[in-house]
Amino acid sequence: MEIEQTKKKRGSPRYWKEINGNLYARFQYKTDTGKSKEKYKRITDKRLAKRAVDEMRREFEEHGEDTLTSDKLTFAELSAVYAEQKIIPAAYSNGVKVSGRRSLIPVRSALKTLTQYFGTKPIRTIKSADIERFKQTRLKTPTTYGGQRKIASVNRELELLRTILNYAVQNEWLLRNPFTLTKGIISKAAEVERDRILSAEEESRLLEGCSGRRKHLRPLLVCALDTAMRRGEIFRMRWADVRLDTNEIFIPQTNTKTEEARTVGITRRLRDELENLWDCSPRNLEGLVFGVTNTIKTAFKSLCEDAGVGGFRFHDCRHTATTRMIMAGSSHTEVMKITGHSQLKTFLRYLNIKAETTNKVASALDTYLSETSAVPLVSDRLN
Repeated sequence: MEIEQTKKKRGSPRYWKEINGNLYARFQYKTDTGKSKEKYKRITDKRLAKRAVDEMRREFEEHGEDTLTSDKLTFAELSAVYAEQKIIPAAYSNGVKVSGRRSLIPVRSALKTLTQYFGTKPIRTIKSADIERFKQTRLKTPTTYGGQRKIASVNRELELLRTILNYAVQNEWLLRNPFTLTKGIISKAAEVERDRILSAEEESRLLEGCSGRRKHLRPLLVCALDTAMRRGEIFRMRWADVRLDTNEIFIPQTNTKTEEARTVGITRRLRDELENLWDCSPRNLEGLVFGVTNTIKTAFKSLCEDAGVGGFRFHDCRHTATTRMIMAGSSHTEVMKITGHSQLKTFLRYLNIKAETTNKVASALDTYLSETSAVPLVSDRLN
């Protein structure tokens, strides 16, 4: 009897193996092709081997071999695969973007930062605390020019990190995204929203400065202030999109941020600028209206400095135009169609209330109260 028990003990499965003095749980399995394989997992005690093997077996049965063998996949390896598959130039079909990204530079910059921080770390070891530490580290890291890093910039990096880890979950290389345990770590409410709008007097100084070597900035500035078009939409605008007969500019979906085509109107002064540009152009309908494809950042910055207009960026023209359209009496829904906003919450970020507007609203409320209230106003009682 004792001999039989001894044989049974010797023939029982071994769930662990010692390699170079270290203990490992050993899981033996067969692939879809019938090939036998082994998976090892580091343990500290032989008594933990059975539990570790059971966990690996359950993972293999529920998610397959890719998930089982991805425990050593580092973030650098994952990001390389993600970049190859997702961070590629945009591809279009019938004018609709079907894959890739229209803007690659910002996302590549954010990916470089993430890879430098998480690079050698296996993705399964990335915890919510690691993500929080990354956020705090980035906020404390000055920009290239020594300035304070903005929470909005860090939020864009965190959003990319979340997307990449979701990509790993979708491919079953990761069982759960650690972002599920980091509620509120990406706080849009904490971002400082710009509310700079251009006054009529500041606009006059800027337009006066658009002469000589800065002459090309005038039609760009007028277009931005009168249409609320985004910078990229203006730069990519072609003569075929300009319809002077109907006083309209057509913005194809390939040029818009939301990938939805829209039409904006042409004011009298913008029409004058466009007609002058057309007369001086080769009159090629496929040619760019303003002849620029990248940036006017340096030229515009020096224009603002010489005109004494501080804290104003070219994109603030969109804020200014949106506010002016509302103040001119256009409804919110009409302006949203012009500016290309699909969400009211986002649209309201571009709407700035000026003193004239607040006084107008207060005056209207005064009239309403005086007509409907049974209790006389203080001013009425004094009289």
